[in-house]
Amino acid sequence: MIENKPLTSAGLAEAISNLIKTYPFIDLTIFGTSRLGRPLYALTIGHGPREIMINATHHANEWITSLILMRFLEECAGSYESQAALWDKITLHCIPLVNPDGVDLVENEPGWKANACGVDLNSNYPAGWDLAKAFKFAKGYTVPGPRDYVGLKPLSEPESCAMAAYTQINDFALTLSLHTQGEEIYWRYMNFDPPGAEEMAKKFAEVSGYRLEDVPDESSHAGYRDWFIATFNRPGFTIECGFGENPLPVSQLDDIYKKTSPILREALYHRSGTLDFKFRH
Repeated sequence: MIENKPLTSAGLAEAISNLIKTYPFIDLTIFGTSRLGRPLYALTIGHGPREIMINATHHANEWITSLILMRFLEECAGSYESQAALWDKITLHCIPLVNPDGVDLVENEPGWKANACGVDLNSNYPAGWDLAKAFKFAKGYTVPGPRDYVGLKPLSEPESCAMAAYTQINDFALTLSLHTQGEEIYWRYMNFDPPGAEEMAKKFAEVSGYRLEDVPDESSHAGYRDWFIATFNRPGFTIECGFGENPLPVSQLDDIYKKTSPILREALYHRSGTLDFKFRH
């Protein structure tokens, strides 16, 4: 069971180790390292041709999303044998902690979003990076700091670079990026209209009660979701979990999970041809 307590990179490593001991069919890959050399983990379950990726904690003070994703993976693993028909159709990739260095800074600096070099990892992807830079610079985020600095160039950071490489070597049908907060779903990027994306977004909203929204212009470029949509013209979603001021307190985890997990389940069986499966709760 994933513990309800604030996340550290060491705590995640221990949780991953315990999860794999319990469910040895989960595959673990270290697909890169952070700026300070901490491992970036990808955990996969299933062996089907439809590949789905969910990532969490691009922003350090949104670490509660890592707990959401790890809990969901544990839920999937607990239902692995009983839902063999589903896992014959899909492969789920979970990247629970994109920003391990930043997470370890949050304990002493709660407002910290960036990585160890003061770069906002979710403003460091190539899609519209120059536009993001102009917006952020106009607001005064011109140098490394706790938030909103876009870096010297797209993919300047080892974390974002590793995420892009991992995406390019896999064949993801869709991706979900977990963030906080606002109980909103972002699915559109500029004039891209990936097949099935709007239909899927509406279904996510229906099962969760979250609102479909367009990203404000000043935040709508250089994110992972933006880059995935622009590069592959496939559905990519940002799920803004919970309400409040980041970092959200761990006391909200159960409520956030209750509202968010239906989105994650829907992502698995949408178009999978296995519409009657049920997870073990």
